[in-house]
Amino acid sequence: MRGNENQRVASQTTKKKHMPLNRWLKKRSVKWTDAHRETERKSESRSFFKKKKNQSHCGTSVITGAEITWDLLTAANAERRRKVEERRTGGRRQRTRQSNHRNKGGLMGNLLKVLACTELEHGPIVFLDFEHAQPTEAETAVWNQVSAVLEEAHGILAELQSYNGAGQEIREAIQNPGDLALQEKAWNAVCPLVAKLKRFYEFSLRLENALRSLLEALTSPPYAPMQHLEREQALAKQFAEILHFTLSFDELKMTNPAIQNDFSYYRRTISRNRLNNQQLEAENEVNNEMANRMSLFYAEATPMLKTLSNATTKFVSENKTLPIEDTTDCLSTMACVCRVMLETPEYRCRFTNTDTMLFCMRVMVGVIILYDHVHPVGAFAKTSKIDMKGCIKVLKEQPSNSVEGLLNALRYTTRHLNDDSTSKQIRALLQ
Repeated sequence: MRGNENQRVASQTTKKKHMPLNRWLKKRSVKWTDAHRETERKSESRSFFKKKKNQSHCGTSVITGAEITWDLLTAANAERRRKVEERRTGGRRQRTRQSNHRNKGGLMGNLLKVLACTELEHGPIVFLDFEHAQPTEAETAVWNQVSAVLEEAHGILAELQSYNGAGQEIREAIQNPGDLALQEKAWNAVCPLVAKLKRFYEFSLRLENALRSLLEALTSPPYAPMQHLEREQALAKQFAEILHFTLSFDELKMTNPAIQNDFSYYRRTISRNRLNNQQLEAENEVNNEMANRMSLFYAEATPMLKTLSNATTKFVSENKTLPIEDTTDCLSTMACVCRVMLETPEYRCRFTNTDTMLFCMRVMVGVIILYDHVHPVGAFAKTSKIDMKGCIKVLKEQPSNSVEGLLNALRYTTRHLNDDSTSKQIRALLQ
């Protein structure tokens, strides 16, 4: 280390020795002058502030050259900072105006292009009039076909609601197998009920055909799903009425175990009589093939919903030229519209009937379940076009006694809820 320092000093000495004297003196003078000026400037600054302080105490107003220079520098710096800030905020305002303009243009573009509801920032700007929508001339043919089916739906629900079953007669017949009078009494009580169950099953087949007609109308090109909902509100209302009936029917069926018990007793009696080579008149109305199909239908926890799910899946598979996205987008858009209508006070206040809220919730749950059955990854995945968190929160904001059945439908009748792709937050909301 000592040797290196000696070399450096020797090098500097050599440079000074070889440097001309006038250049060396000039260089030293410049360095001294710059250092002296810097020292003077700092001294003037300190004296300026000290003078200012003294003046503030004694009340004098003596102005020096240093003070004028400092004030000018301060004012210049303040002006420069003001201009820089002005340019910065002005640019920010300009960018904000441009951003707002782009957002407005994008929103209008989305509305004009009528893209999927998930691409709109606040959901679809459309109100489905579930109470007063009337068919246009273009909708009349499909509307009349579906209307004939829906007219029977109210009677079906009323019959199912008053279905009491033949539980007492069946128990007495089972407890007394040798009493022919009790056997006949139970059989006579069950046969009319089985005929009623047959009507329910046959109605599900007509409902399946009606759904197919509506899907064809609401997914046909060249219109997008939102355009269909805006243009064909009467058909959208009928689609909603089918879903409302479906969930209402399944809720009643799930809470009435007599349906399964009656039909099981009927089938056991038919089988026993066949073994004894006896033919009963009721078999002519419900033959073995029909009984098998009815048995599969009523074995489902939600038979009507299962029928609609199968019908929608069949519709997608049979229409090869129609992309599956057209059908799933129709369902997701309808779910999105229902959610926005339920959570937006401006839309809720348009409902003139108190039952319309429950109607809208049932429709939303129905299309979610259909979407989950038809879409390859379901309604609960992150890539789903349905805001499941928002839909579940809307349901949970309602009285529990009115939505518990709908939450159970999401828990137990969907296909993809327990998939790994379902987030823990959604599962927690449905617990």
